[in-house]
Amino acid sequence: MLFQPTQEWATIASEFTSAGPIYTRYLLPMALIGPLAATVGTIVFGIRSSLASLGESYPMSIGDAATSGVLEYGLNLLAVYLLAFVVDTLAPTFGAQRNRVQALKLAAYGATPYWLGGVLALFPKLAPIGTLLGLYSIWLFKVGLVPVMKVPRDKSAAYTMLTTISSVIIVLLVGALTRLFI
Repeated sequence: MLFQPTQEWATIASEFTSAGPIYTRYLLPMALIGPLAATVGTIVFGIRSSLASLGESYPMSIGDAATSGVLEYGLNLLAVYLLAFVVDTLAPTFGAQRNRVQALKLAAYGATPYWLGGVLALFPKLAPIGTLLGLYSIWLFKVGLVPVMKVPRDKSAAYTMLTTISSVIIVLLVGALTRLFI
């Protein structure tokens, strides 16, 4: 997916599957990477304070760190569902084929760089770099929209832009909700 996205999307688009296997075989383990790394990183290194000077951190209890990780994991899974819902709902607007499973494929597999970048949360000071790596997902969404959602090429840029805006809003909401409950 990361190195040959055009070929991977063509394969993914033609695969017959349902939402269950996408969640169990791909999303459940991939969505766990960031929250697990962040939980371990928080326990080992503490949590960075946005109010303190750069580099300052404070300890967090194991229970609070685990609670935050579980919440983030659940919200990540919900975020993929929400993004797939948005992609599916917008499909007719751009002349694309409406199909919830195909939209879920796009949301799940397109977020691969975001999931993998989450490993950097193991080291709290490096976590922002992981977020930047997740920006590659925008390119993957663009490349995947045409084969997966059957959007006409001339409308894929606008569809990509709305998908990207939606995903950024969802990621920001997940982050805000996670921080709200820690």
